[in-house]
Parts: sequence; structure tokens; C-alpha cells
Amino acid sequence: MQELTTFITSHPLLSVATLVVLLLVMIIEFIRTKRNSFNINPTQVTRLINHENAIVIDIRQNEAYRKGHVINAYSMNFKDIHQNPKKLEKFKNRPIIVVSNTNTESQKIAALLLKQGYNAYSLNGGMRAWSEAQMPLVKE
Repeated sequence: MQELTTFITSHPLLSVATLVVLLLVMIIEFIRTKRNSFNINPTQVTRLINHENAIVIDIRQNEAYRKGHVINAYSMNFKDIHQNPKKLEKFKNRPIIVVSNTNTESQKIAALLLKQGYNAYSLNGGMRAWSEAQMPLVKE
């Protein structure tokens, strides 16, 4: 302990720089963890659907939805949810999984729903990840 005190008093600038770097790393890790806390993988989606009666909201274009979607997924427009999230009010007490093509749009919607008190998640990797995990698709 005395060596640490001696080092700090002998090298105050280096000590402050080290402290600043450690604080920045902690802040970055906190932000990264917070941002990814609502991203879930296909296995977690399946668990939520099967055990917690989660619903899936597919925000892709209708054509993409018809080509293949998660079983029992609701097709909803990104703009419609963004402008009128109350359409999901009946699902307030259930987990909501938002699905898009690659995850970008679904993250935005899930974050919006989280702010409004919903238990929302985003499928990490979107439908591409779902397909790559060889999960079942419904085609219309």
C-alpha cells in the first residue's frame, strides 16, 4: 500500500490519467451493457414464447413477412408503432419481441416500448439470425 502511495505522489499526472482511463472504460462498458440488455437471440425468443406467452411483432415490409415469419407473429408497420404505440396496450403485461430484417429498426422500437413501460426485446440479428438458427418459419 505504501508503494502505491509513493507512486501516486511521485507521478500525479500518470495517476490521474490512469484513473480517467479506468472511469472511461467503466462508462463504456455500462453503456454497452445497457444498450444490449434488450437484445435477445433466437433461443431466448423461443423460451419467452413458450414459457412467458410472449408475442412477436414483425415490423418488416408485408412482402418480407409473407415470405417467412415467426409463428403467430403480428405484422405491424414501423411507422404505425412509432406514431401510435398504444396499439400494443393489450400486450402490456406480456413480453414483446420486435423483429426486423437486421435488428436496427427493432432496436429502436424496443427502446421506445421500454421507455413506455412495456417488457420489450429485440431479436438480435433480426430474421437473418432466426433463419440461420434454423428456427421454424411460417410462409403465406
